[in-house]
Amino acid sequence: MTDNNNWQLIHSLNDIEPELQKQIFAHSNNPFTSLAFLLALEQSHCIGESSGWIPHYFIYKNNNETPKQFGLFISYLKTHSYGEYVFDWAWADAYQRNGLNYYPKLLAGVPFSPIPCSKWLSNTSMSELAAFSQIKKLVVQHSDISSSHYIFPEQRLVNNEQELMVSGSVLTESTKWIEREGHQFHWFNKAEDGSLLTDFDQYLSLMTARKRKNILKERKKIRDAGVTTQWRSGAEVSDLELEIFYQCYQSTYYKRRQTGYLNPEFFQQICRTMLDQVQILFCFHDDEIIAAALYIVSNDTLYGRYWGEMQEHDILHFEACYYQGIEYCINNKLTTFNPGTQGEHKISRGFVPTKTYSYHVIELEPFHEAIDNFCQQEKQQNQNYMQACETRLPFKKSED
Repeated sequence: MTDNNNWQLIHSLNDIEPELQKQIFAHSNNPFTSLAFLLALEQSHCIGESSGWIPHYFIYKNNNETPKQFGLFISYLKTHSYGEYVFDWAWADAYQRNGLNYYPKLLAGVPFSPIPCSKWLSNTSMSELAAFSQIKKLVVQHSDISSSHYIFPEQRLVNNEQELMVSGSVLTESTKWIEREGHQFHWFNKAEDGSLLTDFDQYLSLMTARKRKNILKERKKIRDAGVTTQWRSGAEVSDLELEIFYQCYQSTYYKRRQTGYLNPEFFQQICRTMLDQVQILFCFHDDEIIAAALYIVSNDTLYGRYWGEMQEHDILHFEACYYQGIEYCINNKLTTFNPGTQGEHKISRGFVPTKTYSYHVIELEPFHEAIDNFCQQEKQQNQNYMQACETRLPFKKSED
């Protein structure tokens, strides 16, 4: 699929010539949009026709400019809504009740990764929504899609030269984008004076006495149970350790009678290709691995991704997925810890409610208008919820 606007559709990142591939991914500032991560998804067949995540990458080239302009848009045709974490099942149900097909749909996002980051890797001045608007037009011309969705951008994509807020929605080159708000809970490495924390005790000193005492009690309970922890980088983890990690990963899904999206080949590949960016925390009892949590690290952020345990230990999840991650950030001078979606239990451990965004166009106007109204109501509910969460944060109140 090509047109005179210099766009080309490809279905594999290996279809990009090596020099252009190198130039494009030099513009990725996040490990989840790195060539290594995206290729691991492709080559392990975690995405593809049978998965419902069909790669629809778009290459942009304009050789008439100096320097030559280029870009890659990371997008997929979806035949379901699994693995996105911006939930539109009710929208799909509304289509079905009216005898219409909601799938396939066009999605700009990173599979199975609710990570705020740009899906547009480019040296152009074209904004993300402007680029996605052009892609949407191309796909609508060639495919019967119901809708287009941009999930988890790095920041809110409105109020600049190419995006204009109109009645709560975004107008981009004659495309009216519905803005939807959500939330995650992030931890920020910041002392009272704004500097980075020096140790875990300083983190605790920011809290009320009751909250501080509760965390110390939880961590002591883990130590008293004889549980120890060790970090391994992707480069260091052994085949046996990775196999046990995968059993832990799947155990989380088995409890819900489900199967994890990712296969062993994916984890093997990112350990080989992302090396120190992959960090796995192993939890031991009597020298036996009983739990594990996989993290991915950027230059300033720790991302908590996959967790599971072979033996159930009370509150071990809090130690492995929150306290150890906080300590890792402090020790490695990272500014932010993103532990994943959902989870009110994060609030009492100092994780701050943080807005997330997504943008949507529904091709049938009556549905677009109804969903726009829904998202505006949902936005107010989300803001009220986040304000309520902020009142439950464990930090001491600053003096007036």
